Amino acid sequence: MEINLTPVVSQNEQVFKWNKDEIKTYFEAQLEKYKGLVVTEENYKDMVSAKNEIVKYRTTLDKFCKEKKRELKRPIELFEKEVNEVLKVVYDAEKPLAEQIKYFDEKEVQAKTETINKFIEKMVEKYNIRAEYAEQLQRDKRWLNKTAKMKDIEISIEGMMIEISKRQQSDDDYKQILAEKKGMIEFVVDTCNQQYELATPITFDECWCAVKDMPLDQAREFINAKFAERNEMEEAARASITNETVETIEVVEPKTGLTVTVYDLTEDDVKDLTDFLEMRCYKYKEV
Repeated sequence: MEINLTPVVSQNEQVFKWNKDEIKTYFEAQLEKYKGLVVTEENYKDMVSAKNEIVKYRTTLDKFCKEKKRELKRPIELFEKEVNEVLKVVYDAEKPLAEQIKYFDEKEVQAKTETINKFIEKMVEKYNIRAEYAEQLQRDKRWLNKTAKMKDIEISIEGMMIEISKRQQSDDDYKQILAEKKGMIEFVVDTCNQQYELATPITFDECWCAVKDMPLDQAREFINAKFAERNEMEEAARASITNETVETIEVVEPKTGLTVTVYDLTEDDVKDLTDFLEMRCYKYKEV
């Protein structure tokens, strides 16, 4: 016969009464004389003593409160200990089953994850999505819930893959347009360099960052203006050089001949001397 036993409290000793009203009335009577006191330099010491007397009432009541709280906590602590003792019986029965169920739950999650991964691979192939874009798929943790149906998960994944596919196509179109525009800008820069024959040619890199987001006609006007401006600067610089009168004065340093006779030299001395003269680029002759 199954017995449905419900925990009940058979005895409750937590009713706690104390002489609150009596203590309150006593304190009010004792402390009446301290009301309205004013501290001055003359009565400072007396007021300190009065304040200390009032503190005694407070500390007495605080001490009483803490002691009684400890007494009240003891039955609660005992009650918790007894409940935990009974709970251990429940846990001992629950734990082995919970561990086994967890194993099968994890196995189920793993199988579902593999199914989801295979469907994602199918969608990647279906919409021709490259790896760097497939990584943008935001997986929802709720997909692995027991209540999450695979059909709903597949609809969600395919919807996200369609959006990713659109993003990939948009990026590819932009790159294609940019590549074509880059070739056009290179042609414009080369043509302008041939036309102006600048002493310091303008490179493609100098123009590209400024014009890559401009319409082609506007970019062409910008580049032509840049070339015209530099050409004007170079012509002004050449005109300035032409108009300057440069007087070149050739300075001829007078050369002096000197005859020196050196005696009693060894072969090593002669070599050292000639090496020195040649190093200084002096002309000499042996007699």
